[in-house]
Amino acid sequence: MYKIIFFLALLPSILFIGCSKQNNTPIVNEEKTQQIDYLMNPDLSSKEYADIEGSIPQEGFISSPEIAAKIAEIVWTAKYPKANIQNEKPFSVKLENDIWIIEGYWDKEDHDTFGGVAYMEIRKSNGEILKVIHGK
Repeated sequence: MYKIIFFLALLPSILFIGCSKQNNTPIVNEEKTQQIDYLMNPDLSSKEYADIEGSIPQEGFISSPEIAAKIAEIVWTAKYPKANIQNEKPFSVKLENDIWIIEGYWDKEDHDTFGGVAYMEIRKSNGEILKVIHGK
């Protein structure tokens, strides 16, 4: 009898501890399984890689206009309304002095109002974003 009373007295504590334990397992929608692209992990450390020399591809990390345009679109849609950026397609891309210049499209004939477009500069060699602007 004492064992049952003891167990019942400890049951709320056991449930509380079990429920409050941090769970790093991603939550996946049971109805529709989807791939998890990343997990936040505060335990990652660059110390084990500190002495390893990295390499830069000869053609640069941003080796094509398609990659430059995709990076620009991702950054722009994080900063500006997605519908606005989608309406600026197709993007114009050119390479000038190892810098990708990406600009949204604005057809003056299709619009009755003045407006600006998204603009970005990305360094081809290392992917550094140099400038992000949206005209008014």
